Amino acid sequence: MQVIELQAVDFDDAFANGVSSPDTFFRNIQKKVTNFLIWKVENMQLVAIPKDQHGIFYTSDSYLIYAASCCGSPAGIDTVVREIRNGPLEYHLHFWLGSETTSEKSGVAAYKTVELDKRLGGITVQHRETQANESARFRSYFKNGIRILKKEMGNLPSTPMLYKIKGKKIPIIVQEEGVSWKFFNSDDVILILTKNTIFSWIGRASNSVERQLAAKIALSLKEENNVPTITFVNDGYEKTLSEDAKAEFDNYLPLDKRIVLPPDYNADVENGQETKTPLRLYRCTEMSGKYRVVEVKPGPISQSDLNNEDVYIVDNSCNGIWVWVGKGTTEKERLEAIRNARGFVKKKNYPNNTQVVRVIDGHEPVEFKMLFSNWTNKDEVKNQRIPAVICVSKVAVGKFDAETLVERPALAAESQLIDDGFGTIKMWKITKSNTVELPSNRQGTMFSGECYLILYTYEMKTLRNVVYVWLGNDAPQEDINCTKFKANEISGELDEGAMQVRIVQGFESPHFLQLFHGRMIVFRGRSPAVEDDHTKKGKSYLLQICGSTSYSTKALEVAAQASSLNSNYCYVFKKRKHYYIWCGNFSTGDQREMAKGFIGKDFSILMEGKESANFWDDLGGQSPYHTSKLSNDDENLRVPRLFNCRIVNGRFKAEECVNFTQNDLLPEDVLLLDTWKSVFMWMGSLSSNAEQKSAMTTAEVYLANDPAGRSMNMPIALIKQGQEPPNFAGFFANWNSSLWTNYKSFEEVRYEIEGSSATIPLKDVRGNGECNHFDQYIKYPIKVLAAANDCLPGRVDPLRKEVHLTHDDFVSLFKIDYSEFETLPKWRQQEMKKKVGLF
Repeated sequence: MQVIELQAVDFDDAFANGVSSPDTFFRNIQKKVTNFLIWKVENMQLVAIPKDQHGIFYTSDSYLIYAASCCGSPAGIDTVVREIRNGPLEYHLHFWLGSETTSEKSGVAAYKTVELDKRLGGITVQHRETQANESARFRSYFKNGIRILKKEMGNLPSTPMLYKIKGKKIPIIVQEEGVSWKFFNSDDVILILTKNTIFSWIGRASNSVERQLAAKIALSLKEENNVPTITFVNDGYEKTLSEDAKAEFDNYLPLDKRIVLPPDYNADVENGQETKTPLRLYRCTEMSGKYRVVEVKPGPISQSDLNNEDVYIVDNSCNGIWVWVGKGTTEKERLEAIRNARGFVKKKNYPNNTQVVRVIDGHEPVEFKMLFSNWTNKDEVKNQRIPAVICVSKVAVGKFDAETLVERPALAAESQLIDDGFGTIKMWKITKSNTVELPSNRQGTMFSGECYLILYTYEMKTLRNVVYVWLGNDAPQEDINCTKFKANEISGELDEGAMQVRIVQGFESPHFLQLFHGRMIVFRGRSPAVEDDHTKKGKSYLLQICGSTSYSTKALEVAAQASSLNSNYCYVFKKRKHYYIWCGNFSTGDQREMAKGFIGKDFSILMEGKESANFWDDLGGQSPYHTSKLSNDDENLRVPRLFNCRIVNGRFKAEECVNFTQNDLLPEDVLLLDTWKSVFMWMGSLSSNAEQKSAMTTAEVYLANDPAGRSMNMPIALIKQGQEPPNFAGFFANWNSSLWTNYKSFEEVRYEIEGSSATIPLKDVRGNGECNHFDQYIKYPIKVLAAANDCLPGRVDPLRKEVHLTHDDFVSLFKIDYSEFETLPKWRQQEMKKKVGLF
């Protein structure tokens, strides 16, 4: 058990503990009114920022941001000020610290946050934000992007400015101090704003979304500053610009001094290795003037681990620190929570920019709740913006044809049904050496030691296909690999593409179960050699019946003995030709009706406690079994969340789209929709082949890194843009199937700006295989490549140093381009490489 003691030296300099002089600055803020306000610290006081400057921050300043909105609704620059009489509000306070701010300014921002929290009754969520490490919620407030500027820089036309563009969907524009090659990196998109031209420099390893955003921002800057021209510059191809453009670019960024380094990806990235840092829960106490933080347990953690008389720290390491304050704690503990959490960050030697958030018992945001394996708050269920993925208690599935669900996508999302399951089914059993198509009377009967492939075809104006992969818990890995390969093969052969869904035994989705209309059986082991014996005719078996509807019911074979019984379920027991239906005391009539689908004509229905002697004799005698009532997991509702997932410097990163809409589904992206009981991977039509091919792996890594400790066996569905089923579309309010009709890619936007003078833009070269042979290699400056082989970067091929040159450097050294060089004899190539010092 880890015990950490915090002392004065561990706390931030000038970090206030909420002790300040009385201040009436916030007297006009009303608790039941939605609002979005920003203040900047000036002369040790707060100064309100006008709305037309919201989203503009200066590196030398500190800010306080106040966001009050209805629970589950977005807040931000478009928030309408209005009184809310019914329903609770959620309040978020962010104090944002620029990279060059002073401790005095940050201290003022911190204690003013405490003052506003006291004004609102001490129930706000408090966030400490730092430049370049803003939380997803903070970024979501500024839909048009965030500009981070250098205050001391001059204005056009006299002073050129350099901006870096970062971010997915929400662009963050960071102004650098001056125009210099030292600010360049090959995964950047950079804008150089001058009197006559805006240069848009496209890093070869930058992503297509940032390129798209940069093009739009360049157009805005052009209009704002009345600049005549926008010129795009490809990384490594600067010397291919027109003579006039090259001369102007060289005036600001001398090409003979060009040094652009590649992204600092380590070996872990190349090998796809990620290290998961386990979540940890700590309890905080104060004894004899010392603040003690005592480890309670490692993750996964549950809501029941929290006592409302205490303060806890949820340590998600560099991903963020959360301090939870119980209702029964003192005012002092609430006021000092952020300060103490910052001391914890220092003591753990986490980076200074680690996000720190304080939450109050009963007012936890979604991001906090999702760290827990279970979280129940019935009072908030009715306020959820989008339904969680749960099965409603009684649904007339017979009316759930595809067209109905397309018209009512929210119902499809809630029930997780695509249609009524009466389409066409083809089913195969897959082994390493054989693929066997199963007859219709075998469909729905699985064995835990095997893998199956199900192709489901249904009609929704046109024919749609779903490829289900079902993996038994006891199936050998070689069969699993073979089944996944076969699924990819079939999906690729279908003209319109298909939704592919991975199903692991025990985690079947509602629509998968609906295909078999409540008749799915999972037997133990492998199927018998004689196919006609698949139902084990003439043998005894005991089936546990799980579910009460056609889309939630399945039968699982358990050991044929009394100890396998459970009072919460119904069971079908077959002995020779006779069937028993055993009904537990807590089972329902609907469960009993579904159990009848697994029996023959000769059967007996037995209620728990009224069993016949023959039943116990056939079962091998009585023995103890589970008789306690199970809790209802359906009360544990979760709000769906949308993420952009990627691997950076060997670490898995999931960037959330807070309060997401369909507009967050960018065609250049692959995004992950987490509905708690299943995961969808949406693949944009302009996303790279590499991202699409690794979508299933990305979802698996996401589940493996989930701090709530969920099983990696959750259903995973792969969905292509334009082929969204209603059970996916229903999670997006006002789904518009025509949204992308007039969407323009970066290449199209660039062509419109450059016109006939457009040059061929770089492809996204981060391993997606869509660029030419030469451009796919990581690039280094000549000085780096000329070093001795034992001093070369790890990703450089010492036998082919020339392919790691940029186009311009290659031409300057060899006096020909790479395509000509490649056609030369090997001996001639070697001579040329020796001559330029790259052999």
